[in-house]
Amino acid sequence: MRVYISVDMEGIAGISHPHPTDPGHARYPEAVALMVGEANAAIDGAFAAGATDVLVNDSHWSMHNLTPADLDPRARLLQGQKTLSMVAGARDGAFEVALFVGYHARAGHPTGTIAHTYSRAPVETRLNGRPTGEYGLNAMALGAWGIPVGMVAGDDALAAEVAEWLPWAERVVVKTGSGTNAAASVHPTVARDLVHAGAERAVRRAAAGEMHVLDVGSPVMIEADYAKALVADVAASFPGAERVGDRTARFSYADADSAFRAFLAGNRLASTVD
Repeated sequence: MRVYISVDMEGIAGISHPHPTDPGHARYPEAVALMVGEANAAIDGAFAAGATDVLVNDSHWSMHNLTPADLDPRARLLQGQKTLSMVAGARDGAFEVALFVGYHARAGHPTGTIAHTYSRAPVETRLNGRPTGEYGLNAMALGAWGIPVGMVAGDDALAAEVAEWLPWAERVVVKTGSGTNAAASVHPTVARDLVHAGAERAVRRAAAGEMHVLDVGSPVMIEADYAKALVADVAASFPGAERVGDRTARFSYADADSAFRAFLAGNRLASTVD
């Protein structure tokens, strides 16, 4: 049983404000330690359920946050700048289930802790007309590659969104949002126990054939609303994308893999302008 784990930071217990998630902030090392703790919990839970190989993708910011020496030595760690970002390493890995740790609600969510989608640029993102976030877009890409998402861990707002998009997945809640820059978290040790249990259940259920890939059909349309028209113009400059409405870039393609890649590229372009 090969298990893929994508680890973000904003959804980790004990992290309730954007500042500590910035590598330049004084409390960033504390945030990294919390991130490592939940990553290790997921790794251990996966192996407890029979995993034979675990790849961890560092999926926050510039994607070299996790301290390798502190990570469970049974897992492999993928870090650095990656074309496929938060799902890099999964496409050709023949993984049987994916686990999302430290994830968060979509851009524009009214209460989700540090809610955003792939950058601070989009104010809302939609997949085939339905608002979604990184969890949905990433699950769509993984689904196109035959990989189901078995667990998503983060705050209560995320869990509610995931229930709509990935109802089969284990939903682990480690904190409750209180506005977008505040949250009430369980203690880190409690969060790790919850993540461990969720990962173990997810891997066992995947082995039993109880998980499903997210199939959104064809064609696939991703739309991103931006705060300024200029930003949408730049995002829509990617080949095949189009500018619609007041501040929206639309990425419509025949398949999920192409749409996902186009959105990533367009959003990276959007993030270069103010």
